Amino acid sequence: MEPTRRQQATLVDLIDRILDKGILLNTDLIISLSGIPLLGINLKLALAGMETMLEYGIMVDWDEAQRSIANSEIKRTELNLYDDEYVIFAAYGTHWYSKGIYESWRGGTIYVTNKRLVMFRKIPAETLLEISYEKIRAMVIKEAPHYTGVLRKELHVLLVDNNEAVQLHSIDTIALKEALDNILRVNGIVLEENAVFPQKNGDIKKFLQPGEEIINKSNMWYMMKKENEDKTPPKWKPGHLYFTDSRLCWWYDFDNKLLVDIPVENLRHVTVQKDGGNSIVGEHPLLILYREENENKVVSFSGDETSVRQWEKVISEYIKDQEDKKNKETCPKCGKTMSKEMLLQDGCSRCGWMSYRVK
Repeated sequence: MEPTRRQQATLVDLIDRILDKGILLNTDLIISLSGIPLLGINLKLALAGMETMLEYGIMVDWDEAQRSIANSEIKRTELNLYDDEYVIFAAYGTHWYSKGIYESWRGGTIYVTNKRLVMFRKIPAETLLEISYEKIRAMVIKEAPHYTGVLRKELHVLLVDNNEAVQLHSIDTIALKEALDNILRVNGIVLEENAVFPQKNGDIKKFLQPGEEIINKSNMWYMMKKENEDKTPPKWKPGHLYFTDSRLCWWYDFDNKLLVDIPVENLRHVTVQKDGGNSIVGEHPLLILYREENENKVVSFSGDETSVRQWEKVISEYIKDQEDKKNKETCPKCGKTMSKEMLLQDGCSRCGWMSYRVK
């Protein structure tokens, strides 16, 4: 490399020089304080495009190693089978992955072989799931809502070791289960009947009360309240919103605890903000008014339009039902339920009972 000197060189010229010819830097740097040398730096630097580096014999070993790794990844586009192992069933599907705060359906090809249940993804090549048949305790097909708004069939596989339920979906989930049933029967494995499958979110059991029933649930963003009066704006946090027969609550995976817990009798009003408000881009804000300690308060959630509309419907119907119950009364004579106003003014239409005030 011959040194050159150009006083009118631009940044484009410099980049072109680095990629085409490369630059060499050889310098000695001494840092002194009050005339006393403290640090000495001997710097030798070569900076160039990879083609230039390889042309001059620099980083050849690294380049060969990386090319070898890339070639091996390209070659591994199919599942590696064991000796005397063969595929009985194969179809594209998804597997529910939930570790820490990450939750997602991961796609790949589901294989049922004579030795195992395995899911393999080609790009990047990775075995996403591998289960030996001896570890399967029970199986069941359940219908679950999809983000498209339709119900789809999912195969839940309950494992023996940790009572974990693996969730799979295939383009033909019924055929997948039939293939597994057949190979388990061949291997003499008898599955448990009437087994109890855990919920998708294992943290539900941590805050549900005995007999408490979930009416609606979904992943929702929550506007985290500020703990002090600083000027930092409130932040949106991802979590799970639940509406049960006794309360509205929001679970935060990161802190592993409930941050919202409102008794259902305290709910007053719900609305979806049309203009977007202070919400996440692409999401719709859901505002819920509730009563606490003789004071009206508002809690804010956010999600896709389908989800927030469903929440608005569920909570609105509950509030309306509670208001209707307050406006109804039972006849003290025959027990018929009717409007409080009609009962007091017109009397009971069944038995003819009349309020003494009307008489």
